[in-house]
Amino acid sequence: MDASPKDNGQVRPACTECQRRKQKCNRQWPCNHCQKRKVADRCRFSHAAAGSSERTPSSGTRKRNRNGDEQEPESSSDEDGAEDFAAIGYGGAHFFTNLEVQTEKKPKPPAKQHSVTASNCHQLERALQVLPPRTTTDALVQNFLSRVNYHYYIIYPAAFLQEYREWWIGRFASQPLGLQWTCLLLMVCACSTQYADPDLKRKLEMELGEPLYRLSNKYHNAARELHSVIPISSNHILNVQHLLHSSYWYKSEARFVESWHALSTAIREAQALGMHQDQLAGSISEFDFEMRRRLWCVLDTWDWQISALLSRPKLIDRSECMVSLPALTLESYSPSPLLFMKLQSEVIGELASRFGSPREVTSPAQIDQYTHVIMSWMQRFPQVYSLHNPDTSIDLKHNWVTLHRHYLHTMAYSMLLDPLRAYMARRMTAQSLRDDLRIRDEGIAYTLKLMSHLSHFFEFLYPRDAKFHWALFSIFDTAAVLCSVILHDEDRCILNRQEILMAIESARSMLERLAAETRTAKTSYEILSRLAKRIENPFLPPKMADNHHKRTRLVDDSLTPPFMQHADVSVGSSDVDDFDTYSASPVGSGGVAQSISSTSPAYGSGYVDVSASYQMPSNMAPVHNRYDVTYTMPPTSQALADAALMPAPPNPYMPPTPRESYAQLSLDGFSEEQLGDLATLWNYQSLDLNFVPSQNV
Repeated sequence: MDASPKDNGQVRPACTECQRRKQKCNRQWPCNHCQKRKVADRCRFSHAAAGSSERTPSSGTRKRNRNGDEQEPESSSDEDGAEDFAAIGYGGAHFFTNLEVQTEKKPKPPAKQHSVTASNCHQLERALQVLPPRTTTDALVQNFLSRVNYHYYIIYPAAFLQEYREWWIGRFASQPLGLQWTCLLLMVCACSTQYADPDLKRKLEMELGEPLYRLSNKYHNAARELHSVIPISSNHILNVQHLLHSSYWYKSEARFVESWHALSTAIREAQALGMHQDQLAGSISEFDFEMRRRLWCVLDTWDWQISALLSRPKLIDRSECMVSLPALTLESYSPSPLLFMKLQSEVIGELASRFGSPREVTSPAQIDQYTHVIMSWMQRFPQVYSLHNPDTSIDLKHNWVTLHRHYLHTMAYSMLLDPLRAYMARRMTAQSLRDDLRIRDEGIAYTLKLMSHLSHFFEFLYPRDAKFHWALFSIFDTAAVLCSVILHDEDRCILNRQEILMAIESARSMLERLAAETRTAKTSYEILSRLAKRIENPFLPPKMADNHHKRTRLVDDSLTPPFMQHADVSVGSSDVDDFDTYSASPVGSGGVAQSISSTSPAYGSGYVDVSASYQMPSNMAPVHNRYDVTYTMPPTSQALADAALMPAPPNPYMPPTPRESYAQLSLDGFSEEQLGDLATLWNYQSLDLNFVPSQNV
């Protein structure tokens, strides 16, 4: 979007708001006065001057019209025939698409809502009955705009509030109401109810006489029913916003498959509106231009993330898309609440153009290139979202900044792990290929860092935003990946085994606290508990100090993986040099501190930071690991009882005996019904956990 005061080579006049208020306008969008007054959605520039020459017929045309009146009917007939062909899909654009004929596009009028009166539409009448009274709806809208909307910032508040006031005026006057906007209002109420604070929850349940979850379902179902009566041809940007919030509602309910389907419908609606292509300058207002780009940014990012989460194909063909990233100039403060989504869309576009999909990144060379792209992107984070020593000066003023920082950090490490997961599910020994060991160990390092960030994210979300299920599932899935690493470590050649066990126990503790909140969290906790019991008892640490030197002598140095040679690894990329480097000391009284330089031959040109730190509740006892970082494990009575009944674990630095087969480490079978939503969400087959759900259980 061009912010220049010139439009099509001509100096454009002041915006309509400045003309009305008789103020001096800087002729940039949004102008200084509209941005300061927080009405950037009303900052519009007239393009009449530029289009006047197009609408004024030339003298030659007027002369031909005077002298050729008898030819007019034939021309009119041709135009009518062209319109008839266009109506059935055979317009001129279809014939001349490949002939490079430049046809001038005329500005399209803004899309209109499908408006009806409640007396003529039973679905609208029922929707209005479902909505709470005005004062209660005001409270839900206020809660949404001040809290829920900042999760992804799909709605621009100033424009929404103006339309909200106009909708209520129309409703009280029994005027026709726009179905698209009414659907959006219902969906806003549904999402707001999901994240109601205790005071609002008490108010809603006392006034409306129903539990909160039932109210949220009623609003969502009413919006879906009302949307079904909107004609398919009535495409509108409000439809995209409503469907995006429907997808978000499903995500908050941990129903990711339904969320994926709602997202698919939103993407098709956006494509019908042409959002995947930038419009010509002047065809729509600058505000509409910016909102289209913002919505496409969210659609693009969600498509990549949810499709990867469910191991499904992408919904968007990015080779057909030509749309720029949003300018984010609507807000009068920095950072914009949508900046964290713009950053993700930026790297997704680069990854899609170079690699297609993470599942296509398989070879060590491709993985190194993929990792380099993401690491370079992470280093370009603005200071407020920096991975190291971020600027937290505005966190109290804008509390959503903390949420976005945690989300961006965890998403970055999750994306790093995508192509490495396959290597972490392979059975390996110290004699495995060096590249396989290197990538496996890099994956362990990134997973520990991810678990560290998830621990901080969890403490920020819980208990207020316990339904933010992306973080919940990430905790479980990350711990399951670490379980897979332990199960596939055939000769126990991983030195940081104790850190992995502590990370798994940290995840189990978080899921235990969430188990009372949702069914998905309860199922995740039960599965992770069974996985943890099959691996090793984390409450009886192995004698690492006594066996450390014995283990290193059993394996030839040339085949020893990096984590056995060194206790500290740092990022060694030529243009990524500011990651922290940690000095380390092995656990135990006999441990000897070791270090590694960035030129170690074990890795070649790329290195990773294997340090991890966890911040757990203060009422838990600290346990120190070999990196001298404090971990904590919950001393629950049930866990201690389980530990007392378990046999002592085998020596972690000796190969397993024939009795320790992987079949004995498998989980008890779960049925699809017992797995619930995890059956379609969790790609357990890729982790090879020796665990196949039984259909007959």
